[in-house]
Amino acid sequence: MDINGIVRTTHNYNFHSHSEYCDGRAPIAEMAESAWRCGMEHYGVSPHSPVPIPSPCNMAAEQTDAYFTEMERVKEIYTGRMNLYTGMEIDFLSPDWGPHIDYFQNLPLEYRIGSVHFVPTQDGIPVDCDGKFERFADNLKRAYEGDLRYVVERYFEQVLTMLERGGFDILGHADKIAANAAGADAEIENQGWYRALIEDVARHAASAGVLVEINTKALADKKRFFPARRWWEIFAAEGCRFVVNSDAHRPERITSGREEAFSELAKIEEEKKKADSACY
Repeated sequence: MDINGIVRTTHNYNFHSHSEYCDGRAPIAEMAESAWRCGMEHYGVSPHSPVPIPSPCNMAAEQTDAYFTEMERVKEIYTGRMNLYTGMEIDFLSPDWGPHIDYFQNLPLEYRIGSVHFVPTQDGIPVDCDGKFERFADNLKRAYEGDLRYVVERYFEQVLTMLERGGFDILGHADKIAANAAGADAEIENQGWYRALIEDVARHAASAGVLVEINTKALADKKRFFPARRWWEIFAAEGCRFVVNSDAHRPERITSGREEAFSELAKIEEEKKKADSACY
């Protein structure tokens, strides 16, 4: 599978989606049918990986064989009509659990998304910082002693360590923590230290050679991308390559926000061309 080649030659792809094998809301067959009807040429399914801690959002390890079997069945249905790929969104918890470990490297996956959803507390206990703000606010108070900056810095530390360890093709929603962090402090993304963290992630992502995901899932509801639109030029300046994914959990969300993302990326490319021409 040549993800880079696909991304360079067409917009008719989506490599981040979920089904009933994790916290998605539809069977794989229904998600694939929607993707095909939306004109996708390349479509990937990426369940949240198994994790060694309780999590209602992640696929159980004992379901992986059934997942691979179902993917092969659905692939046959779309042979000659749409390329369907078996992927996984792998949670990085620590140097002992992430995309780089043998367990995930030995699974018959065609691509891997590396993502951070869990941030360890000051006592080293991983806590899911994604999802509804109300739950995050409660965890911030009870699990993290109210220290928002600690949570944000540890989140990005997890991202950086994951990039250093490698083992994946796509960096998933690089600043996802901002969704809830901004709910706790609306000015947090305007802080110099926060920007410095983004710049560090951009440098590491470029060095790792992974595709940086523009995640469009929250555009309709929260009016934002991940990473936030304000940071795209930073990633581009470092030489990062982008992939636009909708992170769809429902069939009707396969293309949600993707057109807007491609439009914004086109503006960056146009500005780059103008800058390059001005040098001659």
